[in-house]
Amino acid sequence: MRVSRRIVASHAAGVPPCTARRTQRRVIPSARYVFTLAAVLLAAPGAVTAQISIYPPSIEPAAWERIAVRVVSQSGPATVDVRIDLPDAIGVLGVDAPPGWTARFVPATDSGPQAIHWSGGRIEQGDFREFAFLGRLAADVRQRQLTFPIRLVKEDGTTIAWARGAEGAPPRIRIEGTTTVSSWSAFALAGAALGIAVLALILAVRRRTEP
Repeated sequence: MRVSRRIVASHAAGVPPCTARRTQRRVIPSARYVFTLAAVLLAAPGAVTAQISIYPPSIEPAAWERIAVRVVSQSGPATVDVRIDLPDAIGVLGVDAPPGWTARFVPATDSGPQAIHWSGGRIEQGDFREFAFLGRLAADVRQRQLTFPIRLVKEDGTTIAWARGAEGAPPRIRIEGTTTVSSWSAFALAGAALGIAVLALILAVRRRTEP
């Protein structure tokens, strides 16, 4: 009897039962449709497929520091190429490479800054790697922070960049403290450098004159 009453009410309203059901589905979308739409949005080309971070958060002038970039491959193809651009105020003493990766230091040119390029390895989805180097901040640096643009290349050729005008902002390191050199200290350092140069010259002359 309940089913018959529903059918009669539908006919009385001038709307067939099947049409009434279709109208109700259009008004109230299912939860499955909402979740599918969210998945499509997350899989869009602009979605983030990797994360980066840099350590330490701050450094001091004239100090040697181990600076490391952590790369996390969140989704998509494996990450196979990592490049970091270095400020001019950073001097590089040595570069480290994770197992399976090759590191190459790129000197600064008129068209580009100094950089470090890692290649030859893979960071699979859900994995991470740290890419480190030993650097020294100049004693007379004037900036309050340093910027390190980073570029990743995926296995399918997709490039992800953290730089000005790119997908994300480049990581930064704060500069804490200052280093000043007095005139007497500068004179002493210059004298010491001159003494070392003279000693090296004397040793070189002796080696040449020895039979």
